[in-house]
Amino acid sequence: MYAKLLSNVIIVSFLMCSISCSNKTGVRSTLSKDSTKVETINQPSLSTAKKYDIKSGIVTYVSETMGIKGSQKLYFDDYGAKELHETITELEMLGTKSRKVTVNLTRDGYQYEYELENIVNKENKVKKEIRKRKVMSMASSDMSGTASAMSEEIKKQYDYKEEGTEIIAGVVGTKYSMKMGKTKFAGVIYKKVMLKTVMEMVTITAEKFEENAAIPADKFDLPKDYTIIEVQ
Repeated sequence: MYAKLLSNVIIVSFLMCSISCSNKTGVRSTLSKDSTKVETINQPSLSTAKKYDIKSGIVTYVSETMGIKGSQKLYFDDYGAKELHETITELEMLGTKSRKVTVNLTRDGYQYEYELENIVNKENKVKKEIRKRKVMSMASSDMSGTASAMSEEIKKQYDYKEEGTEIIAGVVGTKYSMKMGKTKFAGVIYKKVMLKTVMEMVTITAEKFEENAAIPADKFDLPKDYTIIEVQ
């Protein structure tokens, strides 16, 4: 469930970047005690697009899936060229207590998925395996047509709509809704960073957002003594 959820959120993030990259201008909004500051910015073309409009950041999320609560954390640097999603799931059911920490790391054009913890009744059953796969770049040469035309096609295909603004984790983000097949998504995005995602039986909301945070380079290192398995 969580792997599929994270995969869907990553896909939505990619689509949102495709849409927002086509705009010549946009707005950046930050919340202050007295007012909201709005700054007009220039958006990059799709071929030179960065995943986020912020160099680095740390976002702490709380999640709920079918009544089960969890937590997630996103670290990113170099405008999203390096990013790490960490998901923590803790369950206690029928005498079984478990805690699982999974990581989805993207860097150097590859995505790495692995477990850091998989504790069941105090026994760590973690598999020291890393699944590695190539990820599609926003600057891929096989993306034909103009960014604007591509964006409009994506908006139509996924029934994308913007629906005002909402304050999440102290910043003013843009509310949106869209569809992927039969699955409906809604949420809030700020400078291309997802602050809130709502889908079937799942809600993920940022409770803390550190913009332009200083992140140690070794945060994006792979764990030692793990076997790397390349997958398509």
